[in-house]
Amino acid sequence: MMPAQFDPVKQNMSVTKQDVVVPVVHPSHTTHINQQNYKYMHSFPHTQSVVNQTTHQHFCAPTPQQMSPYSCKPCQKNWGY
Repeated sequence: MMPAQFDPVKQNMSVTKQDVVVPVVHPSHTTHINQQNYKYMHSFPHTQSVVNQTTHQHFCAPTPQQMSPYSCKPCQKNWGY
């Protein structure tokens, strides 16, 4: 008997696939800014006032002998106020 002869090895493949999920994170951020702006409104109000003044004088009536246009002079009497 002769030695056995061998054909080249026939390659058979059995493929087992498995999906692997790789998480890839792409973060983002939003900053909401609430801004207050103070506007100072300057005004310049102006008020006015009125003062009404009253004065008084006391004169002694001249006697008939003293009657002349320039004889009415203020009295020196104390009137109590």
